[in-house]
Amino acid sequence: MPNDKWNDEEIENLLRDFPKIQDRRPKAEVYKKLSHKEQAPKQPKRWLPLLVAIVAFLSISVLVASLLQQNGTDSSSESESSEAESTMATDEAPTEQAEKAEQADGSTKESEGAASLATDGPEVKRSAVYESELEGAHVLRIGLAYHGYVVPTSFVIPEQLADTAEPNALELYETFAGQIDESGLGFDEYHPYEGELQQNGSTISHFLPDGHSYDQGSASTLLYLNSLEETFMGQQEIRVLNEDGEAAQLSHVGTVEPIVPGEQGQSFYLLASSTSEWHLAPAYGMSSENVGDALMALQQSPNEDYRSPILEGISYRIEVDGANAILTFEEPLDLEALDGMEAMQMIESMALTAQSYGSSLTVSNTAQAEWAGFDFSKELELPVSPNRIDWPEK
Repeated sequence: MPNDKWNDEEIENLLRDFPKIQDRRPKAEVYKKLSHKEQAPKQPKRWLPLLVAIVAFLSISVLVASLLQQNGTDSSSESESSEAESTMATDEAPTEQAEKAEQADGSTKESEGAASLATDGPEVKRSAVYESELEGAHVLRIGLAYHGYVVPTSFVIPEQLADTAEPNALELYETFAGQIDESGLGFDEYHPYEGELQQNGSTISHFLPDGHSYDQGSASTLLYLNSLEETFMGQQEIRVLNEDGEAAQLSHVGTVEPIVPGEQGQSFYLLASSTSEWHLAPAYGMSSENVGDALMALQQSPNEDYRSPILEGISYRIEVDGANAILTFEEPLDLEALDGMEAMQMIESMALTAQSYGSSLTVSNTAQAEWAGFDFSKELELPVSPNRIDWPEK
């Protein structure tokens, strides 16, 4: 409106035409509102969430690094603590961890021992009776019968079972012979002897009754005489008498002369009983005159019932020096490489053969200086009786 010219009067008139504005609010209310102006709402800060995320990420990174460092410190502390505990267990009383370690070590050793036994096999034991093993016991040696052969068997009886402190051979026989289960052991029922037995010093007298069964044939007579000799091997003399006390007459031998037990040595071979168990037994009537020949004869069985105790492929030579027989294996003999029982029967057959001839025995050229109780660096300990059976304690 540049061309419009307004004068004061016109403007004044125009203002009068405007409607009057009235405010009916109380003055106090208007004053209150004017004194408390509302602040304009602030705009949201859009960068704040991003800042929070960055701060959170940095915090987590610092926390992770701190945890890793703490774990390393803890591991080091545990290692140092373990070393300290180990030192304390060594220097002072064992801790629980040390005890567990010892238990684990013991279990390991037991496992190793079991593995060793599995490798080496069961312990080899001597089957004969030796003087060094007789403390607190008595020996009842008795000639058991099987199919016409005699097998000397040694019952080791605890001394508390005997009726007297020092029983003689006859007292042991009469007390225990009737209790032996001969058929259960694989032998014929043969003991106790028919008739009456008496002992006077070192002499045994057997009074045969009329109608006895020991004269039914040459085989039964030889079985009886050989059994009597083996049963009373430790006596100086055995007399076979009739009921009148005179020397007995047997059909196949005539007058029975006094028997001197062990007067003639015997070679010991293997003989099986009805249980198929092999026993060392003397070959009566088939043994050599001297110990050297008897030892060499062990390499061949004398008949089909006996078996040679010498294992296949093993050979040796014999030298006799006075009362000592020296047996030398042709090749070094590794006893641990053999079956334990068969090796034991071989060595004991040699020892029993030498002992029956009153000779000592030296065995040489073995891989082991000691084996199963034998010391091959010197004369062997000889058995006092073969085929040991321990009497059960009551």
